[in-house]
Amino acid sequence: MRNVIVSVIAFAILSSWADILPAQPAKGYDVHYYNANVRLERTEDSLWGDVTMRATADSNISQILQFAKYLTIDSVFVNNQRASILPSDTTPGAYFVLAPISISAGSQFTVETFYHGAPKPEQYVPLPGQGWGGVTVEDTMMFAMGVGFYAPYTGCTRHWLPCYDLPDDKADSVDLTFTTPPGDLTASNGTLVSNLLTPDNGIHHGERIMHWHEGRPIATYLLTFATGPYTVQHIPNSLGIPFDVYALASDSIKAWNEMTERVSPILAFYDSLFGAYPFEKVGFVVTPFGSMEHQTMISLDPVAISGNPLTDVNDNSTIAVHELSHQWWGDRVTCNTFDDAWLNEGFAHYSESLDLERLFGRPAYLTRQHENISGAKASDLPLSGAPTADNHKSNYPYSTIYQKGAAVLGMLRQYLGDSHFFSAVRYYGNEHAYATATSADLETAFEHISGEDLSWFFREWVYSRGYPTDTVTWAQTAHGAILTFHQRRDTIRSTYYGTIDTSVSPYFRVPVPVHVASRNGPSAEIVVWMDSLQTSTAAAEPGFIPDTVKIDPEGLLLMRTVKVTELAPLKVGRETTTQHLNVYPNPAHSEELLYALGAPVEGSLKFSLYNESGIEVRAWTRTASNDSLSVAGLAAGNYRLVLELSSGTKLTESVSIQP
Repeated sequence: MRNVIVSVIAFAILSSWADILPAQPAKGYDVHYYNANVRLERTEDSLWGDVTMRATADSNISQILQFAKYLTIDSVFVNNQRASILPSDTTPGAYFVLAPISISAGSQFTVETFYHGAPKPEQYVPLPGQGWGGVTVEDTMMFAMGVGFYAPYTGCTRHWLPCYDLPDDKADSVDLTFTTPPGDLTASNGTLVSNLLTPDNGIHHGERIMHWHEGRPIATYLLTFATGPYTVQHIPNSLGIPFDVYALASDSIKAWNEMTERVSPILAFYDSLFGAYPFEKVGFVVTPFGSMEHQTMISLDPVAISGNPLTDVNDNSTIAVHELSHQWWGDRVTCNTFDDAWLNEGFAHYSESLDLERLFGRPAYLTRQHENISGAKASDLPLSGAPTADNHKSNYPYSTIYQKGAAVLGMLRQYLGDSHFFSAVRYYGNEHAYATATSADLETAFEHISGEDLSWFFREWVYSRGYPTDTVTWAQTAHGAILTFHQRRDTIRSTYYGTIDTSVSPYFRVPVPVHVASRNGPSAEIVVWMDSLQTSTAAAEPGFIPDTVKIDPEGLLLMRTVKVTELAPLKVGRETTTQHLNVYPNPAHSEELLYALGAPVEGSLKFSLYNESGIEVRAWTRTASNDSLSVAGLAAGNYRLVLELSSGTKLTESVSIQP
C-alpha cells in the first residue's frame, strides 16, 4: 500500500442512460485478491480509498478491464509502475488500465488504484428517490447495496470500489479496512481482524479503523460496508457459528427478537437441508431500507424485524430467512451472469416457503406457493435470460425470477419427491461451491441424482415463456377415467432491444397429479401426463369407477385450468371400457414400429409422430388394429405417437428411437 496519492489522472467516470446495453469488453485475467483501504466521510457524503487487485493473466494482455462509477480515479499502478487509463464505456463505468508493459499469459500482476468520490445510489430509476443499489447516506448511516434494480448494469460495488464488477469471476479472498469517526462502527464481510481507535492528540482527531477479512471466494457485488453509531449483538445458535447483528440502539430489541426467535432456528434448519453453513460467520446489519444478501453481512430492511416471527404466518419476517438462504444460493453458489439471477432469487424465495412449512405445516407452504404461482402468471418471461428478454426494464423482474422461480422449484420437488429433490439440491451446492453456476448446471445436477432426462422440464419451465392454459374433460371407464387435455396457445408480445417480438407459448408436457374418488369411499392419487400437444389424453385407472376427478388437488402446478368437465362414459354393451395402444419394440432399434390396440376397432386409424418440439415429423393411415409403422430415416430421440380413432378419440404413447 502506498501512503501518498501520487499525481492525479482526474478521470471522473460519469454517464447517462443508454437505450441499448453495450457488448461487454473482453477481460483476459482471473482475480485472486482485493485489498482495499477506504476512508468513509459519512457526514460529508464522500470517500477516499486505494485498492490493490492481484490477478493472473489468462492470455497475453496489455489492457486490464475495470469498473468504477461516480468515482474519480486519481492514479493507477501496474506492478508498481505508473499506468494510464482508457475509458471503454461510461454507462456501466467500464475502463481499461493500460499496462506499461505487456503481461504474459500465466503471470501474476497487481493493479493498485487510488481514488475518491461522492458515491451515489443508482440513478436510473422510474421515479426520483427510488435509488437502491450503490451507496446511500441516510439516518446517521452510510451503507452500500451490491446490486441495482434499474441501472443499465447490475453490480453496484463499482460505486465505491474500482474492481472487476461482474459475477463470473470471484476473488479468492478480500481484505477491507475502513476508517471512520471514532463513534461509528463499520460492518462488513468476513471476520473482524482488528478494531482500533487512534488517539485525539489535539491536532488530529481520533479515528476508528476496522479491518475485515473474507477468506472465502466472493463476487464483488456481495461486498458491502455499513457505517454508523451501531450497537453489536452476538446471537446464540445451536451450530456455534459466530453470529453478529449491527443495528441502531432504537432497533436493537426488535433485531434481537427476530434473530433469536426466527433466524437462529432456521440457520440450523437450512444447515441440515442444504448442507453445512458455508461461511465463517453470520452477519446482519439493519439499514434504513432494502435487504441484500451481502456475503456474511446481510443488509436488512427495518420492516423485516417488525413482525411476530413465531406466531404470525403472514408477517414479513420471511425477509430475513430469505436473505439467510442466499448464503447458500447466491453467495456460496453464484449465478455466472445476472441473466441467471433466478438461481439466486428463485431458491431464496422458495426457501421462504420451506421455512413456513417448517413452522406452520403444509397449509402454510401451500398458501405461499399459491401466492408465488399467482404472481408467476403475471410473467411472460423465461426464467433464464429474463432481464435481457425484457429489455432490462428491471434487472430483477419480481414475478419471474422470484415468484416463477419458486413455483418452478416447487413443481420440480412435487415431481421428483423430497428424497431426490433435496439430494439434488445438495449435490448442486457441493459441485459448484464457492464458484458460479448456470441453469444448465442445475439441470445436470438434478439429472445426475434422479437418473432422469429432465431436458423437457427445463426447456419448458426455465428457457420458455408462458405456462399452459387448459380445458380438461374426463369420462368414466371400467377401471377409472380417461382425461382429455386441450391446451390453448397464448400470444406473447415483448420488446427486445427495441424490436417487437410476437410469439406463442409452447405446448407443455406436464406430469399432472389427479385425485379420483368414488361415492362408495375409495379414492386415489395418480399422476398422469399431459402431452406437449394441442389435445392429448391420459388414463387415470385406480381400479374403481370414480364419481369425481380433481386436477392438481394441491394447486402446485403453474397452469391455468379453464374448466374441468365430466363427459358421458364410454360404453361398450353394458360395460364401461377403455381402449389401449401398445407400441413395441420400445425403444425402437429397427426400422419398423409395431402397434396393437387393446380392442378391435372399425374405420381408419390416423397416426402422427411428433418430436420433442411438438412438430409432426411423420403420419400414417391404417385400417388394421395390429400393424407396423415405418420409422426408417428418423433421427434418434424421444417422440410422441398420437393415434386418432374414427370416433375422434385420441391415444398417445411415448416412443424412443435409438440408433
